[in-house]
Amino acid sequence: MFYQAGADVLETDIMGKLKLTKHDCLERDRIVFNHCRANSIPVQVSMGGGYSRRVADIVDVHCHTFREEYL
Repeated sequence: MFYQAGADVLETDIMGKLKLTKHDCLERDRIVFNHCRANSIPVQVSMGGGYSRRVADIVDVHCHTFREEYL
């Protein structure tokens, strides 16, 4: 699976419209990775998006994605 794990879904993103929290993004990642693990599907992850005024918000979401992937 090719997984585009964008940060433009964040509530702090000035371009995106989904308004997810960091916790919501983590849950999104868990759903994707758990599904892939359960079905033995290899995953390629790409970081994308991220137009929050606070760069730390973007970095947090991307770091959580990679931590979740390797649990």
